[in-house]
Amino acid sequence: MNNFKDIIFSKEGHTAFIKINRAPNNFFDSEMISQIADILEEMDKDISCRSIILHSEGKHFCAGADFTKSSFKNESDAYADLYDQAVRLFRTKKPIIAAVQGAAVGGGLGLALAADFRIACAESRFSANFSKLGFHQGFGSSITLPRVVGDQKAKWMLFTSARLSGEEAFDIGLADYFVPKNELLIKAQELADEINSCGPLGVQAIRFTANEGLADEIAKIVKWELSEQDRLRETADFKEGIKASLERREPDFKGS
Repeated sequence: MNNFKDIIFSKEGHTAFIKINRAPNNFFDSEMISQIADILEEMDKDISCRSIILHSEGKHFCAGADFTKSSFKNESDAYADLYDQAVRLFRTKKPIIAAVQGAAVGGGLGLALAADFRIACAESRFSANFSKLGFHQGFGSSITLPRVVGDQKAKWMLFTSARLSGEEAFDIGLADYFVPKNELLIKAQELADEINSCGPLGVQAIRFTANEGLADEIAKIVKWELSEQDRLRETADFKEGIKASLERREPDFKGS
């Protein structure tokens, strides 16, 4: 369990720790998501594991896809494989707590939404920034974001690419706890300990009922998300959105 390129795995008592180790931005790709899924599936087989804490090394939790890589700018197959791996996250059984110390942006927000709980701090930033790229949301966030914050708040976040602070995320229910940055893992462990003190079979059964059908819904919606991303990837607006993002300026969209 320690032979992962981008993940640091550890286990203390009944809690497993998955640390993303691509600092400072922790950009993801299908390989990294696959590594996380591998660990989660292995923890499903470990009866001593009752909860999982997902966190990151560096400045950000996960700043999304690295659009400087040509695979994400040009190749649908890169996203298709990524989403295949993402669906695996939603099929696992153990409760997941995400400690978000910096940005959870785009697909990084999608990854945070794959967790059952999110813990934020003043340095946290949450954004479904797809519309600012002239793009369509992915990672199943078409379903997971409304489930967490409600339809209206989800539409607001998606239509505007609003960038929420940790406190703002807590206020709308996107984050479950808001604590000082140096207490993120302390709070995550406290929550994990509360879960761990309960009957593990009962917790898993309750989680299964609460998430009933979610993985199948995600598997279906990511196909639609991918088709829309494929269509928009060919537009001038998407190219402008990516260019503006890399140049750290406001995009000048033309609707074409």
